Amino acid sequence: MIDRRWKGLLMAVLVASGASGAHAQSSASGPIATTGGALQFVPDGAAYVAQVDGRVFDHLNANRLRHFDETSGAHGAVARMIVEGNDGLVLYDFRRNPPAVERIGRRLKLDGVYWQRDEVVLKSTEGWYRFQRGTLTKLTSSKTIYH
Repeated sequence: MIDRRWKGLLMAVLVASGASGAHAQSSASGPIATTGGALQFVPDGAAYVAQVDGRVFDHLNANRLRHFDETSGAHGAVARMIVEGNDGLVLYDFRRNPPAVERIGRRLKLDGVYWQRDEVVLKSTEGWYRFQRGTLTKLTSSKTIYH
């Protein structure tokens, strides 16, 4: 379990860092330049088929497309992406071939995503969460309010 003081420190660092590591949402369906190739979300009824260079790697149950991207490199190619779906959040990691797909499994309305080296911190309407090594953890602070 994470110590509450550590959680507060993490939140203070994230808030103080402002935009560093944070990326805005997008509803672009593609093509999107990723470190693994050209990503395209193709509508398929009430879902989307995710493809990289024409190869299907995931089916996403979603009425609308909304994702948060982590870019890297000189050309700003997307390295990782969090996608909101009807069945919950999904993390795509384009640094692997084929792209790694991790279903976070919780439905959250995201306000912001903060990318860290081996984790991602999610700001939602329900509070702050951390996703690391397949585990989603709610972050809390008993004394500090973050905006």
